[in-house]
Amino acid sequence: MAKGRIAKQAKTKLNMIIYGASFSGKTTLASQLAYYKREDGSPFRVLYIDAETGGLDSYLDLMEANGVNLGNIYILYTQSLTEVRQYIAKVKNNEDLYELDEDGNETDEIVKDAEGLPFRADAIVIDGATILNLTTQSGLVEFSKKRNKVKADKDGLIGDARLVKIEGAGLEIKDWNTIKFKGQDLILDLMSSGVHCITTCRETDEKESIRTEDGQIASVSTGRKIPDGFKGLEYNTNTVLRTFIDPETNQICAQVIKDRTGVHSVGEIIEDPSLLDWQVVLDRNKGKENFILKNDLTKAVEVEQELYAKEVLGRVGVPAEEIETSENNNVSTVTPDSLRAEINATIKAMTPVQKTEMKKKLTEAGLPTAFKAVTDIEVLKTVLSIVKQ
Repeated sequence: MAKGRIAKQAKTKLNMIIYGASFSGKTTLASQLAYYKREDGSPFRVLYIDAETGGLDSYLDLMEANGVNLGNIYILYTQSLTEVRQYIAKVKNNEDLYELDEDGNETDEIVKDAEGLPFRADAIVIDGATILNLTTQSGLVEFSKKRNKVKADKDGLIGDARLVKIEGAGLEIKDWNTIKFKGQDLILDLMSSGVHCITTCRETDEKESIRTEDGQIASVSTGRKIPDGFKGLEYNTNTVLRTFIDPETNQICAQVIKDRTGVHSVGEIIEDPSLLDWQVVLDRNKGKENFILKNDLTKAVEVEQELYAKEVLGRVGVPAEEIETSENNNVSTVTPDSLRAEINATIKAMTPVQKTEMKKKLTEAGLPTAFKAVTDIEVLKTVLSIVKQ
């Protein structure tokens, strides 16, 4: 739903995308967040989400030698967009982070910062949006194969025809739209986290479609380099930098594609760029109030669907709970699989303490604490209601 506030000076958060070719200084720049200071002079605590499998590791010795206390950096290795968004939510909700075991499961040990206090990130770095995009695409391709398997079963296909139908599955337009939506939602998640954030990704050639002389549609390069990740990733960010190596001087440089903070001008080429140039943005925040605007993109889609349904039914102004469509009355989409999936997703987002309390409640209610073999929908509904308490 819409929100409003009286205009006041709100603190500006760094929200950057840094993209470029391999070894062009993206990780070096992003890692410099660890040199920043909070308003009280204490060092930043940085949640570093590494999708590039060890991108930051080679910089840690140098950072420590330069005075960075590595106890203020927590590195999470994951290539799952869902897990990334779960950790962003933990930061936004001021939740404790828990140490992970070798299998990636949370232990009972709370992550502590250099002062021995529960880790609270002042900044988030996502190193490798390109990889997150690829894994999201791969997941949807597998879903597309399952979708085509259902179609093949329905059409009674066998042999080579069935194989081609399933293995030839690709991303449909709606899948590409889903990927784009997820990318936009990721950036809005970061912007609503209440902390500073940087996202890195590789670069790719910008392409445009043209019609050839023979009437065919062809894709050609415009000669411009753009972020290689979720389409439109840079639209909602305040600052976009493209790093590159000057072929004449072999010097790492950064081209300013966009900078709403005003620290650098659009089109400016920065030799040997330093993230500390943007420390001035934090200095300007003194005396201003914190204001966090939630990411309501998913909620906005739900609201639009709800309002559209009311318009179609001629019931604008009627509370949603009073509107019952024939689909809601006659068709049930709840299945044991869907309920189990919702239960497991809810439990996965819990802390170890919450999981222990939840299991105790289920046991006291005479309900199972393992759900893989449970097929009774009413039992699963009851479990879900307790899990969500």
